Amino acid sequence: MKTWKGRTEDGTFAVELQASVLGALDRYCRDAGSVETGGILIGRYSDDLAIAIVREATPPPTDSKRGRSWFVRGVNGLREMLGKRWQAKERTFYVGEWHFHPASHVEPSGDDFAQMLEISRAREYDCKEPLLLILGAGKLEGSRIFRAFVCPAQGDPLELHCDEARETATETGEAV
Repeated sequence: MKTWKGRTEDGTFAVELQASVLGALDRYCRDAGSVETGGILIGRYSDDLAIAIVREATPPPTDSKRGRSWFVRGVNGLREMLGKRWQAKERTFYVGEWHFHPASHVEPSGDDFAQMLEISRAREYDCKEPLLLILGAGKLEGSRIFRAFVCPAQGDPLELHCDEARETATETGEAV
């Protein structure tokens, strides 16, 4: 598994998902089986602030609730974890959410985008342009499919497409 780099069509937003993050996400999705799951994304921005670099994806907090077609991410332990990441030598912080749909079709729901808009406007998150990754159960060439979005507080969600192979992306999503 290699690092995935994506960008919005207009080039305004870019993201880098490190290979270790993609591997962790694949494990969390596999472990969830036939129920939804999710967690948060932790990272930092490049020195020029042009790229959100995702360094970590957390498992679902222990107080999360889930079912076959729904997921509510809990909060247990997140404040402490994020505090430690902020105090570390290489400071990292909350950059978004990830969510698993146990189906081959990878389509964010209206609820997914509504939650992201709420997060982008919430002072306690301090994240005006959070990322949203939606992962599916399906695989493409042996890799898990996903779709990535940036959800700015002012404006509509924008999809991020793989820099290397924009023309090979399918409607079902990118491969992890």
